Amino acid sequence: MTQQLLTQPKVSAFGDDTSLVRKTFAQFPSGVAVLAVDIDGQQHALVASSFMVGVSLEPCLVSVAVQKSSETWEIIKDARSLGVSIFGKGQGDLTRKLASKDRAARFERVAIEVDESGSVFIEDAALWLECSIHEVTEAGDHWLVLLEANKLGVGENEPLIWHGAKFRELAATQSIDIG
Repeated sequence: MTQQLLTQPKVSAFGDDTSLVRKTFAQFPSGVAVLAVDIDGQQHALVASSFMVGVSLEPCLVSVAVQKSSETWEIIKDARSLGVSIFGKGQGDLTRKLASKDRAARFERVAIEVDESGSVFIEDAALWLECSIHEVTEAGDHWLVLLEANKLGVGENEPLIWHGAKFRELAATQSIDIG
């Protein structure tokens, strides 16, 4: 492999240009998660694409970054447990509905399951986790939330992907055994 001097740099300083930051971060594909809980018969949902599994196996930790300005986080942060549903193929419109500003209409005609802990799970998701909050750390304009997964479930739907500010779906390819 030969080395070349770059005529145009791959990276540049962005200063206060948050649009460049958003454009850059949008190029990293992620799943879309909803953290949901039932509090006194009222369901609350927080949608996030900044969700990460596999933070730790022992204990079983996942993470999510939540905007400090989130009104929903203020409501759900003290819940005993949270239902996490990773949206599946065909659930892009549902994602937008659960993230809408109209809180009263978020769960209208949405198929859910509420367990004994108050965790809310979305039907036809790719996977589900029942989690408790393990740790919350300040991270700039967000809270970095470590969640301990207490229960897990895998659905039959493929995950919905968020990439380039659009919902996308996985394409079938040849599988490779990595085990």
